[in-house]
Amino acid sequence: MREYFNVGERVISAGDADIEREDGSWDVPDIGVGRDYHGSAAFVVYDMEDIDREFLMRVSARKYNEPLVITMTERFIVREMAVSDLPECYRMYDELKDCPYIEPLYDYEEEKIFTEKYIENMYGFFGYGLWLVFTREEEDKCGELVARIGIENRSIDGKNCQELGYLVKKSWQKKHVASEVCSAVIRLAKEELGLEELYICTDKKNIPSICLAEKMGFILYAADVDGMNLYRKIL
Repeated sequence: MREYFNVGERVISAGDADIEREDGSWDVPDIGVGRDYHGSAAFVVYDMEDIDREFLMRVSARKYNEPLVITMTERFIVREMAVSDLPECYRMYDELKDCPYIEPLYDYEEEKIFTEKYIENMYGFFGYGLWLVFTREEEDKCGELVARIGIENRSIDGKNCQELGYLVKKSWQKKHVASEVCSAVIRLAKEELGLEELYICTDKKNIPSICLAEKMGFILYAADVDGMNLYRKIL
């Protein structure tokens, strides 16, 4: 990942542990600074104190169209999806083609366009979405794609709410993938995204999904709405 940014006449590396702070306004091509900033930068902060390593990593991912690692667990790496991941996604979904609760992907060209828009609109605007889950290999490299887990928007009672979604590759089911990764995503939702609640929407006949929701502390919010159960967890 390219982790360098031109800030005025300086170059800042996203890998730096400490970022030097300076007073005054800067001519920032990639990051707008100040409440009165009126430029064309895609990212704007109130002051330089808001620019830390995590912020620079997000700017780098957007600027160079590269997937951002969201979090890691003991066994897995959770990162954003890229168009280059589509072949692996098709293989994972092909394993799940007999599952009645999972919608298939579009044809490749349509799915490619959908993914490009999803990266721009969900990851880029909201800062969350459905992410990919890979095995965690040596030196924290991504290994096998095993799941797709994350947070999406859903309209509930007339307001925009956040829903926890998950699917696990057939060959990795019953290996506690969803519980391990969903627990990390729930912590992230509270501590980093500042969410106060999460929902899970699942088919009323999907017993494994219902059991997982209840195991993670989700409480039934609405039952059998067009065949779906809705669960809620206060964070």
